[in-house]
Amino acid sequence: MAKDPEEAANFDAAMAGFTHMAALAVAGEYDFSRFETLMDVGGGNGALLIGILKAHETLRGIVFDQPHVTERAEKEIAANGLGERCRAIGGDFFAEVPSGADAYLLKHVIHDWDDDRAVAILRNCRHAMGAKGTLLILEGVYPPRIDTSPECRGAAANDVNMLVNTGGRQRSEAEFHALYQAAGLRLTRILPTSVRIAVIEGTPA
Repeated sequence: MAKDPEEAANFDAAMAGFTHMAALAVAGEYDFSRFETLMDVGGGNGALLIGILKAHETLRGIVFDQPHVTERAEKEIAANGLGERCRAIGGDFFAEVPSGADAYLLKHVIHDWDDDRAVAILRNCRHAMGAKGTLLILEGVYPPRIDTSPECRGAAANDVNMLVNTGGRQRSEAEFHALYQAAGLRLTRILPTSVRIAVIEGTPA
């Protein structure tokens, strides 16, 4: 997408609708008031973080993504009047995740990758957050047993979609526990939301 601005713009537009709904749900259903600074790792154009910051006026934010992506995030942050509370940082989350936040958020990032790469991302978040940080993954949790319900059909279809298009996968609660443990984290709770994604919370082990 760095080589094709039109494709990047189309991708942003495709993600915008669901991200707006996710921001409203997560901001209303998860307590961000205990945090000072929230970093959205792989945060794209900043839509999710902007929505959360608008709902929590004392919270500060950082969008972290590839440099060509953060240019778009900076424009969105400015357009929403959040330049004093939010900034964008460019980098590579496989190399390093910046410090400076007490909570790290990853929405629909980990399911793009196989276990080894997912753990690498989470380890870098763990290193950045220090001893008292919080990690929040926003993703669907794969059911322990698949039946014919719409929810299960959707989960299975999304699992295949991730496998074919990114080499990633959807994960069950047990598999998230394993990922967190491998990255030096402890999964503390899973909070379902009204938009079919869960807030999967972890802290340093």
